[in-house]
Amino acid sequence: MTPLIDIIFLLLLFFMLTSTFTKFAEIPLITTGETRTEPATPKNPVFLRVAEDGLSVNGAPTDFADITRAIIDAKTSDATETLVLLSIEETVPAQLFVDALTRSRAVPDVSVVVLR
Repeated sequence: MTPLIDIIFLLLLFFMLTSTFTKFAEIPLITTGETRTEPATPKNPVFLRVAEDGLSVNGAPTDFADITRAIIDAKTSDATETLVLLSIEETVPAQLFVDALTRSRAVPDVSVVVLR
């Protein structure tokens, strides 16, 4: 009976230590293949490219900390909403992708579409 209890406690300890204690979060993505039903509003497209060698907004090199400022500067006054086209190279780490996505969504009146 004692070895059975020991095995149960060891399994319990193993599963407790291997489970994750971090919170999971979902990131809603809109890709180019999806369709959305929205009213037609004039949109100002801004192209954000994320690569291992750096970032660029509409072809101009940008620092990572200045993504939101560069998107705001690229917006035009006649558009009611800005459409950010986010292009990610395959070699870019996932955390850099998530950081670029969240920083670009922090700009007011912005829709982000992830290009494939």
